[in-house]
Amino acid sequence: MSTRRLRLVAPLLLGLLVSACGPHTDSSIGMWSTPLDLQFARPDLAVPVPPAVVVKLLPAPPQVLLHLANPTIVPLPPLPPAPVLPPGCPEPDAPGKPGKPLTTSTLGAPAPGYYSYATNGSGTVSGGASSVSAPLPNTTAVTVGAATKSAPDATIGLEGGAPASGTETTYTVTTRLSKSVVQTDTLMVSATSINLVKRQLTNADRSFDITPTPQVRLMVFGPVGTTWSSRGTDSGSSATLDYSGSIDAIKDVKVCGVVTRAYQVSYQSTLTNNTGMEVIRTGTDSTKPATFTIAPQLGGLVLSQVVHSQDVRLYSDLSGYVGTNLDYTSVLRELSPTLSSPPS
Repeated sequence: MSTRRLRLVAPLLLGLLVSACGPHTDSSIGMWSTPLDLQFARPDLAVPVPPAVVVKLLPAPPQVLLHLANPTIVPLPPLPPAPVLPPGCPEPDAPGKPGKPLTTSTLGAPAPGYYSYATNGSGTVSGGASSVSAPLPNTTAVTVGAATKSAPDATIGLEGGAPASGTETTYTVTTRLSKSVVQTDTLMVSATSINLVKRQLTNADRSFDITPTPQVRLMVFGPVGTTWSSRGTDSGSSATLDYSGSIDAIKDVKVCGVVTRAYQVSYQSTLTNNTGMEVIRTGTDSTKPATFTIAPQLGGLVLSQVVHSQDVRLYSDLSGYVGTNLDYTSVLRELSPTLSSPPS
């Protein structure tokens, strides 16, 4: 077995947590106050994670999951080859041609269809004194739904203001890291920002939705140096999403031979689900910033991203917590979407 590919390491992550009989009062207080240090503050909640749980949480290739579930029977497969260039794309080191000029904002949406992102990174599940890591699939599938027009809601004043037309563009973005690990965002475009209306998170273990009020502003239009903070609460579950971002630079991103100017944004987000006893943090570790590059001239299409996500949850069946870390980069492979769904 390759120790580089599947290893036991000292756990340095947050993970998914849930409690069957209801959380111990002290443990819930400890999680919300010091979620990163939970295993050290409450060692009685640091429990080993069985393979049956690991395979539900990791967005790993199917062959790797089979090995993790049956390590003595199924051998560890070799790393998958790097994705080949899409047909018609020049070699990465070939000179690029300029794309659409950069615009400062958009009132529209990316072209609907299926996008493919080359992905490189790993996921780690931890509990107790050990953790298990595995590579992520090398392709992330993203589906952008057809845009519609919607009337602004009652809290539009906190969401960037209404466009002059009186309606906002609404669309969905579904990101599939693997067959079972999926995130679907419903987005609306205000006069000055792209906002999160609803987020649905799913893996093989649980499904969780948050509909924040007011909408959370994921991207605020403006020049380099623009900063913002946004917070929304789900009125049904009391789940909250705290988000802050900044436009750090303008970058040239070459995708399939086309050089597109885009804004590079760094962000920090904390999603707290009190009902499910779960905290998800992205980009909150200053040594591992989370970033994305976004092209308003392409309707707000994300060209690349760097994700460092930590998720911690009190796990009912184990009477303890389980941690899941995702650390990866994704780069768009083609600017134009396909209209047919890729094979699952």
